[in-house]
Amino acid sequence: MNINTVDLNLFLVFQAIYVTGSVTVAGEKVCMTQSAVSNALKRLRERFDDPLFVRTPKGMVPTPMAKQLIGLVEEGLAKFNQALDQVRRFDPATSDRLFRIAMNDVGQLVVLPRLMSAARAQAPHVQFEIIGTSPEETRHRMADGGVDLAIGSWAPMGAGFHAQHLFDETFFALMHADHHIRAERMSLDEYFGAEHLAYRPSGASDAALQSTLMAADLLARRKVVLTAAHSLGLSALLSESRLVLTVPCRLGQAMMASRDNLRSAQLPFEVPPFSVRQQWHDRAHADGGNIWLRELTLATLHDTQAAASPGETG
Repeated sequence: MNINTVDLNLFLVFQAIYVTGSVTVAGEKVCMTQSAVSNALKRLRERFDDPLFVRTPKGMVPTPMAKQLIGLVEEGLAKFNQALDQVRRFDPATSDRLFRIAMNDVGQLVVLPRLMSAARAQAPHVQFEIIGTSPEETRHRMADGGVDLAIGSWAPMGAGFHAQHLFDETFFALMHADHHIRAERMSLDEYFGAEHLAYRPSGASDAALQSTLMAADLLARRKVVLTAAHSLGLSALLSESRLVLTVPCRLGQAMMASRDNLRSAQLPFEVPPFSVRQQWHDRAHADGGNIWLRELTLATLHDTQAAASPGETG
């Protein structure tokens, strides 16, 4: 018998008839009509070339073959249920599961330290792998199970995905502590008179800043000396120069924490805040481990002062 051609629901029917001794009561047990149970029994008899159950005044009596099968069937069903329970009842204290999270280098500097600290306290054996991919590749990898969660400023990924707001972010200017600009809030002349280090990652953060400058017809006025696609090394560049970096606030705070010769200043224009979200695919929505990770991320990172963006789910 080829297991690939067998409807595994037939074994649920087999067990129900064996336990109840009745086609009618078995149907009630497995939520099937009497005719559907009779049809399932017919298919089982054809598969095993044996009556399996004989109708008697005392009910459906199992044949010798049915008596041989029942132990194996119940063992198989029990293991299947155990596998489902392990998925649903993820235990962070004992699990050694590997979670793959998509985030960019800003996420690694700003989000990951807090998330790892919280995760290690609850799940000392759980492992994490950070995946650096484009939004489109991340979308495909979450759909096929290669990525569990995406955290970042990407737009909601659409049908089949869930998005949950974590916090809003905006920008400030970062520079050397001895920079000649001393004001807590820069003037337009100071900002556009300075030389700039531009940080241009992919995602909504870059789009928000560029759109603001473009809308005010200010983009071309900025004197950009160096454009960087990654945050690695930015704090060192600022420490050794008099460049100005316009940067998301939480990233700037992380950079100042690592360098005591950097300071921040408010921008001379307002940049609309952009949303940082966690996103996941439908296939992981009911997974116990994914639920734990999402709840931990929300509890660790959620800004309770910021409202969720319209259309986003919890």
